[in-house]
Amino acid sequence: MGNNRCAHASAGGGYGCDASFGTRLPLLGDWYNTPEGIQPDGTAVQSAIRHPLSPWLYFRRNPGKTLPIVFVITVAVALVASVVTVVDSINLTVLTMYGYQRHFAVITPRNALDVAPDILAVVRRQPLLDRVYPAQAAFTEVKTIFGKVPFVIFGLEPAARDTVLKRCGLSVVAGRLPAEGAPEVALSVDIVRNRKLHLGSVVLSPQSEGSYSIVPARLVGILDGPVWFALTSQRFVRAHFPLAPEGILVLAHTERDQRRLDAVLGRVLDKSRCRLWTYAGLVRDTRDALASLYLIMGVVIGIIVFAIAFLTAMLTSIYFTQRLPEFATLSAIGYARGVLMLRVAAEVALLCVLGWGFGALLTVAGLAAIKHFLMMPRGLLLDIWDVHAYRFTVPMPVAIMTFALAGIWQRMRSLDPVAIIERRQ
Repeated sequence: MGNNRCAHASAGGGYGCDASFGTRLPLLGDWYNTPEGIQPDGTAVQSAIRHPLSPWLYFRRNPGKTLPIVFVITVAVALVASVVTVVDSINLTVLTMYGYQRHFAVITPRNALDVAPDILAVVRRQPLLDRVYPAQAAFTEVKTIFGKVPFVIFGLEPAARDTVLKRCGLSVVAGRLPAEGAPEVALSVDIVRNRKLHLGSVVLSPQSEGSYSIVPARLVGILDGPVWFALTSQRFVRAHFPLAPEGILVLAHTERDQRRLDAVLGRVLDKSRCRLWTYAGLVRDTRDALASLYLIMGVVIGIIVFAIAFLTAMLTSIYFTQRLPEFATLSAIGYARGVLMLRVAAEVALLCVLGWGFGALLTVAGLAAIKHFLMMPRGLLLDIWDVHAYRFTVPMPVAIMTFALAGIWQRMRSLDPVAIIERRQ
């Protein structure tokens, strides 16, 4: 009988079953009986009449229900993006600290104190080669987010020193370059900040475990540029580090040629007698070292995404149950269930977009504060604009949409608008 009454109302040109029920619809009120879409209490409802399927309608009228969901998504996005950014800072630190290997390769001997002549001859025969310089190294330590790591102080001849600084885009911004044979060191400004040094500070010391030298070596110059670098004179290293092996720096004409030359040397050199240090090898070793960490991080993020998606889907389903009379009314006046599902999808998508956007803003603001107050004073690296981190947040809105719509669609399929409206009378 209820269906006949709805049909009669529809034929009569009404908005729903109101004509046969003899009373107004629970949700539409007396909108169609009042001039200019104004209810008797004076509230404007033209927007609701003209755009009954707008996803903004429920959001604007129920902030107490929608804003908590947006807040949950915001916090989840900020948590995931922040964790990934911090983990990515390990990769950023390694590639920045040892980024000078983009501009030259290093060959060190194995079971010897210098590179064998035949190996040097193989290197010199390469057509991509520009220059070869001898080098010896001392070591210091720098602090990173994953602890202290060794950092090479290159002992170079004056000609090699000038060429390498130019290739790496480095310049002296304070002090001077180390004098030949003197116990002096020049460091990049990031290393100076990292170790809290200043001009005149002792960089290498007989009492230091990680920055050892038989005589104290002081900081006399500060370098600035896109990479970290540390240098002293080869004569100083040779005189005070008698067991330091002598390697060679291999430079190509351009950075592009350097990558090609590194690949060629990797194929032709005898790995049992020397070791080749290249930027490609650095990237490969870093990714291999972080593979397990990224796997663990992926599992944790997957758990977070599932939990947040399940929680949001439950809240959305509860709110949908409370809105059954609204959807029953829209269905009774002629809106197909597929159209109503599109409205629900638009509402959930709106919540996800707002939550993701606010989460991204919160992430940037939070990481900017961490970088300024915690990381930079300690010489630590953090990229607050790490796009890679936000890729891990993409599954979250997808999972929320999937979980929420799957549950709501089951309720929508069994929706009986006439029975629901009759219960509301």
